[in-house]
Amino acid sequence: MNLKTVLGGCIGIASIMLVGCGGGGSDPSPSDPSPSDPSPSSGVNNVTLGGTAAKGIINGGNVVAEELDASGSVLAGIGSTTTAADGSYTLTIDDDYNGGPIKITINADENTQMKCDVPSGCGMRTDDIADSDTVIDFSEWYKPGNGNLTMMALLAGAVSNDTISVNITPYTHLAARRAMAAPSLTPAEVSDANSRVSSLLGGGGINILSTQPLDITDAAVVDGADATEIAYAALSAAIAGLADTSGGTPDINAVLETLWGSFTDGGLVADDSGTVTDDSTISLQEIVDGATSVFAEMNIADTSNTLTSLQEVIDAATGGSIIPDPGPDTGDTALEKVKAFVGDVRTWGTVIEEETRVKGDAFATQVDLAATAADASVSTMAGPAIRNAIVAVFRRLTHTTATELNDDAYRTGAQDDPQFTSGTIAHSGGVVTITDGVIDGVTINLSVQLPDNESTVTSTLTAIITSATLRSASTDITINRGAIDATLVTPYFVDYVAVDTGTADQPDISGGSIDLDAELTQKQDDLGTVLASPVTFAGTLSTTLVNAVKDGTTGELSWLTPATLGMTGNISDTDGNSFDASLTANISNADSFTPVTGPGTDSDIVLENADNWMVGTIGLNFVLQLDGLPEASVNISGDRTAFETGTATVTIIYGVRKIVIAGAFSDEVSTGSVTITNQDGVSMSIAGADFNALTGDIEYNGQIYGSIDTLENGLTKITYTDGSFETL
Repeated sequence: MNLKTVLGGCIGIASIMLVGCGGGGSDPSPSDPSPSDPSPSSGVNNVTLGGTAAKGIINGGNVVAEELDASGSVLAGIGSTTTAADGSYTLTIDDDYNGGPIKITINADENTQMKCDVPSGCGMRTDDIADSDTVIDFSEWYKPGNGNLTMMALLAGAVSNDTISVNITPYTHLAARRAMAAPSLTPAEVSDANSRVSSLLGGGGINILSTQPLDITDAAVVDGADATEIAYAALSAAIAGLADTSGGTPDINAVLETLWGSFTDGGLVADDSGTVTDDSTISLQEIVDGATSVFAEMNIADTSNTLTSLQEVIDAATGGSIIPDPGPDTGDTALEKVKAFVGDVRTWGTVIEEETRVKGDAFATQVDLAATAADASVSTMAGPAIRNAIVAVFRRLTHTTATELNDDAYRTGAQDDPQFTSGTIAHSGGVVTITDGVIDGVTINLSVQLPDNESTVTSTLTAIITSATLRSASTDITINRGAIDATLVTPYFVDYVAVDTGTADQPDISGGSIDLDAELTQKQDDLGTVLASPVTFAGTLSTTLVNAVKDGTTGELSWLTPATLGMTGNISDTDGNSFDASLTANISNADSFTPVTGPGTDSDIVLENADNWMVGTIGLNFVLQLDGLPEASVNISGDRTAFETGTATVTIIYGVRKIVIAGAFSDEVSTGSVTITNQDGVSMSIAGADFNALTGDIEYNGQIYGSIDTLENGLTKITYTDGSFETL
């Protein structure tokens, strides 16, 4: 297998289907003279721990590391420090550490501060932090109080020269409680517990120890951050949202105890809403709901797809418990983990190449062809037909009683413009219905409800499409439901007669939203040739719109920026190809972005240029089923870093395994370096100009266990520290 081909296929942000290359290699030796599982009798030195303490972000928290024996008792304190303003800490383990399990605990004293990450607030202020009121609002600091916050994480152990990421969150605390409840506290029990709780949150590939939870209340921190880290922070925030605030501030210790008490039989109940246990236990549904509210508070979408995946797990459980499995390599030595990781990369490259590349490329070409044609169809046929239908709806709402759409009362535009040649229109109960209206080869059936004529709308102007179909030779469109909301700055008087005659005032709009459940089938290409296999998209589309921009001369609305975009559905053709996919996007500068205006285009508007562009993140998620492997969920997330450059991450989760490929891009060409990692924290760092000559290392806990080189025949050789090697 040529690793350059794997990278070229897997990290292509523009590709829907992943592609790769297959091959083989030598059978690596099972011997492992390199560092492996720690032993209590070994002398261990030069070990560094680092991470973030978050529930929310904890500033000035006291971090203590202790070595434990098999009973869970403390053998010795082996290091201490305090967290910085961003919750981060770095701690060097004392040289008298002997290699056993390590407990890392964070405690609050009278000076410790914590960021409120609960959208509804964190209770009433009882500390001495200056505030304009007594309420601890979202994103404000407060003091939890001396002894009112204790969280911990457990590490199986370390060997000399390890540099290990150990974050401290409610979920590491949960895993630590599970491991310490075992009859004997062994490295295997610690690894198992950490792996199981990671799997519990595994919809986005979260590793509870190594995935960094960031300050989700800070838009500047969230902007461009790793999508999985954002999701982890939201899930951690959800725990504080479930805490009792009757004592003033959230009782974090009590809610952590409730979380542990809810973790029966090694899992959480999926959803106990409305049951007798609802108030006394924490369900996964409550956690997902709390995290969802945090995303809503920040007005961003979850581009990692973590919450959607967890919701699917909850729905499939139908009220039962969700008991996660540990990772397949949990008990392996360090070198065994590294070799298993390389095996995963090889397996995925082989199967993706052999099973999906030809068919996937053909389907992708078909989808691209249909998408291009559909865009042309909507612009030139469906769009004008809908616009004419809306004019007819307005006229029906005002002074027209005729029912035939080919009546002069419903003529739109110039005499030689396309007009309705047949069809009927009716108005009843506030709903206008068009039946079999034919215009320019498009047949329209439409039911739409608008605000009453001569009424005053105070806050939101809403149009509801109860149903709609557009049928033509090239494209079929069905809208099962739809809502278009416009947020008003000032109340608006609805006068459809003035709208029809062009004398109506334009509503003063600050933003709005669109929510559609639709289906589009493309039957012809853009040249009018019938597609051999028509392509259909069926699903939902939603967007929130902000930053209304008005024309400086006319005062008319000229631009709204999409702050969030979501599209979820199924793409299929008549040959049996099909996959479910969802697309989410966040525009972080939506409140300030405006198109560039000036001469030179038909509309005198240039959407973006090198000096003015929308900053944002995007996530594409789909399910991939390959022969011989479990069903995999794939997330492709991208972050735009300049007008034509950005970074992208491909996350593949199959069962409890995970591979993450991250790299930088310019004009869809990979540059610089790429890092591939997995659920165990093994990472493969690769460098090379456009990856023509790959070099790099494979690391675990900051130590190198393998080196990567490109051979003259183009294959990639990996040499391990035990002397074995294999080619890819």
